[in-house]
Amino acid sequence: MADMSFSKPNSTSLDRGPDTGLLSRTDHRETAENYSGELFRHDIYRVSACRDGIQWLFQRQRPRFPAGGAAWDTLGYCASKSGLTRLVRAHIGCHIPELDALPEHFQRRCRDE
Repeated sequence: MADMSFSKPNSTSLDRGPDTGLLSRTDHRETAENYSGELFRHDIYRVSACRDGIQWLFQRQRPRFPAGGAAWDTLGYCASKSGLTRLVRAHIGCHIPELDALPEHFQRRCRDE
């Protein structure tokens, strides 16, 4: 049975901010374990926003290796919630409740944001 927890794992690379306590370091690379565009996880799968802000990414985690840590492979790109739902069901075989909270189409952002 699949792990149904949707929380992000504890990051091992934490710093202390000046007056704000712990800060987690995020990464701009879509394949990174701590990618800043991640929306949610389901076991070894996650949904993220692409770095250009034009679509969702459906990704699967690679096995962890001591030297490189975990990385993520993109299984598909979708701009519509229905396309993303079909892709998720094809790989996972079930519905993920977090998909319900997404808009029908990816909300593109301006490049200057």
